[in-house]
Amino acid sequence: TMRVIVNRIWQQHFGKGIAATTSDFGRLGLAPTHPDLLDWLVNEFVEHNFSIKHLHRLILTSSAWQQSAHHPNATRQASIDPGDNLLWRSRIRRLSAEQIRDAMLTSSGELQQITGGPSVDAKTPRRAIYVKSFRNTPDTFMAAFDTANGLQSTSERTSTTTPVQSLLLVNGDYPLGRAKKFADRIAESYSSSEQQIVAATEMAWGRQPTADELQSSLEFLEAAVSEQSEASLVASTDDPTGPGG
Repeated sequence: TMRVIVNRIWQQHFGKGIAATTSDFGRLGLAPTHPDLLDWLVNEFVEHNFSIKHLHRLILTSSAWQQSAHHPNATRQASIDPGDNLLWRSRIRRLSAEQIRDAMLTSSGELQQITGGPSVDAKTPRRAIYVKSFRNTPDTFMAAFDTANGLQSTSERTSTTTPVQSLLLVNGDYPLGRAKKFADRIAESYSSSEQQIVAATEMAWGRQPTADELQSSLEFLEAAVSEQSEASLVASTDDPTGPGG
């Protein structure tokens, strides 16, 4: 039982358990890739009074979890370990539906930083773990990004890549609403275009923009402002009550 618990917590952080078949742990499932590591973690878990917090802290402060996804000898390593099981780099993982939603609310500045309390409607800007889940009417946005099925136990989520996901992020009401709030937040706090681009990149991606990104973004903004000015001029010229009428 302790091995099953530890294996599932490992899966949560690494995307795959030490024994990949987390719901079929035993003789019929796949063998652990690192059995000694699994046993050591189980001993730590038991000796610290079954503290899940201790286990999380132990994993997240390990060098294995803190690795980069980029490796200087990736081609050679991949030829040795094509299944990416030996933990020689960090696995590239998709954000979950909840993480995508919470990240947008964080960038837009809308996320309510409170904990606890009753569940809320999906339109309430609280973390996704507090959003009500209706089995018969799943949230459209969350469902598109493979949220867990509320009708059955889900040991591992599916990870799909579909056109609907891209279209939803570009045209969906919820993402467009967060983008508008994000733009308002940037415009209210920073005056120059360069400051706005730097701030937006830091808030959304957690890093400074590269020189090329900054330059292309400035050119994009200049083109957008010019296009908007031309459209306004044409509209005023066509209006007989306007300056050109």
